[in-house]
Amino acid sequence: MKPHQHRDDSANTRRWCVFGLVVSWFAAIGSLLAGAISLYIEIRDGSSPYIVMSHTWREIVPLVMNVLVTLLNDSMGYIHTCTLRWSLQREGKLEFNSNLRLLTASKFSRPNGMIANLVHMIGIVLAYGSTSLIFLSMNPGLARVLGKDYDSSDTTGVHMNAVALLTLGAGFLLQATISNWALVATTIPTWSSNPLDVVRACCLDEHSGHRVEPRIGRCMMGVHLAKEDARALRPVPKQRPMITAHSRIRWILFLLWLLPILSGIWGGGLQAYIMKGHQNAVFGRSWSLLPTFTGKTDSNCSTRQCTDGTSVVNLGWSTSNGAVGTTGGVFLITAFQSVVTLSLHCAELIVNLSRDEKIYRELIGPKGTNGRYNSVTAAMSSWQTLFLFALKAGVHWMFGLAISLQFHLGVNMHAPQVFYLAGFTLVTAVFGMSLSLGRAKGLLPPSYGHLQTIADIVDEWSDSGCMFWGEKRRGNPGYTGTGTDRLDPPKENMFYGGHLHHPAHLRNSMRARVVSGGVPTELDRVGPVPSPLMGYPPPAPLPAPPPYGQHPYSQWAQMQNQHRPSQNSLNSAYSGYSGYSGYSNHSYDPFLPRNGGY
Repeated sequence: MKPHQHRDDSANTRRWCVFGLVVSWFAAIGSLLAGAISLYIEIRDGSSPYIVMSHTWREIVPLVMNVLVTLLNDSMGYIHTCTLRWSLQREGKLEFNSNLRLLTASKFSRPNGMIANLVHMIGIVLAYGSTSLIFLSMNPGLARVLGKDYDSSDTTGVHMNAVALLTLGAGFLLQATISNWALVATTIPTWSSNPLDVVRACCLDEHSGHRVEPRIGRCMMGVHLAKEDARALRPVPKQRPMITAHSRIRWILFLLWLLPILSGIWGGGLQAYIMKGHQNAVFGRSWSLLPTFTGKTDSNCSTRQCTDGTSVVNLGWSTSNGAVGTTGGVFLITAFQSVVTLSLHCAELIVNLSRDEKIYRELIGPKGTNGRYNSVTAAMSSWQTLFLFALKAGVHWMFGLAISLQFHLGVNMHAPQVFYLAGFTLVTAVFGMSLSLGRAKGLLPPSYGHLQTIADIVDEWSDSGCMFWGEKRRGNPGYTGTGTDRLDPPKENMFYGGHLHHPAHLRNSMRARVVSGGVPTELDRVGPVPSPLMGYPPPAPLPAPPPYGQHPYSQWAQMQNQHRPSQNSLNSAYSGYSGYSGYSNHSYDPFLPRNGGY
């Protein structure tokens, strides 16, 4: 078996990412052009472009826009994720297959540095924040309740928001620029998101000396024991959860749980403000998902004014002031939404770690690992990924309903929709918590995409990509590993932590290091018979048998005189072997280094 000849570059995944990047470039340029044309028309004619659209479509179109924006953001985000992964690997800083790409910076790769990550994050916030503000409608019922004058011609459609279009184009442009830069500047051994493919490439990457080297005696030690000394352990049927494996999971959960709490406080504050009867607040009895306003008021009201529509607080910042008022409203709402965007981005790490573990645990599945893994297909078939995708689009859409920008009326906050936003974010928090606390079943030690752990457990790589994990040798301790054929599961009452003598993967690993010029490690010194090539002096020749009938003491003395090598001859004899050329010729121990330490 020659694992160093196998390299899965996932060409199809790269093509899809490049396709998404090209579409993002067109979307950025198109949005900027549309925004510039709309702004020119508004300045020339004194009114923004107008599109006839029903009230229902005014609320549905932003949802469709959020789905499209999420698709483009995720396609550019995958490029950013892959380039960051391999930039960190070449710096020796890559621990997990999945990372918080916007909060993890590379030291030497500028496209993945701190400033580039900040620019990319700003692009995501601008894209999400402006999506629900592109089409500005004017509800006549709300205008009548608020006592605002309006033109009846503005009630049958939507006005194009030039500032929001320019903001959306700027968001796409920032992300596309960083992603394109990273794509050109970074060498990517594999585009696969499969942690097994990534570990294999990390073990054999010829572009850097920071390889992931398998460590012996750790075949039963999972990610939770990655920093402890090697020892034999019994397998357990239920593994420890993700929250105890990754240091950032706890504060990600804190952010996710903070969203429904803040949303609840926001909604409660709005409701209290409305009940106090302020002039710009209207109490409504409708709790429909979409905001509705009929314009009818109720005289039997405990507050200043009541309606059978949705409760609302009007903040002003009217768009009737032109581009200035629109700009203020757009950036006010975008600033609010940045907290939601950052929290949902962090939730991606939980989903990706869960997906990495699921792929890794296919080693003990009935069919083994998938030899035809495709990252795009895997993402589309993963219920965790699809659910988070729906949550991201849904939460951003609901945020756009909770706080909106209407033509001539300005910024409005709707209390029922704020509470619905709290419900959406609560579902997100519960989803993240359930994945973080879930305990995988099976005797295979957990990894959650931890590269070193996978390298310690997978001892034999398959060129076809299909592998199984199980018991490979019984003993005290026994040994577990991987193979192309189905293996028996280890015994729960036995200890495992040994190693096989001269397994094929060690020979191939050493051969790969020799070809690529790597530095030998302790794996090069594994074997039942010491060898000079693996860091041990050659064994001394066996003494010849003594003459028959010789006295035992004379026999012993003769043997000592004949076979006692001198210190200088011993050192000179072995000085040509790798690892022994620097040993002293004057030491009583011929294997002590001249400068101390090995």
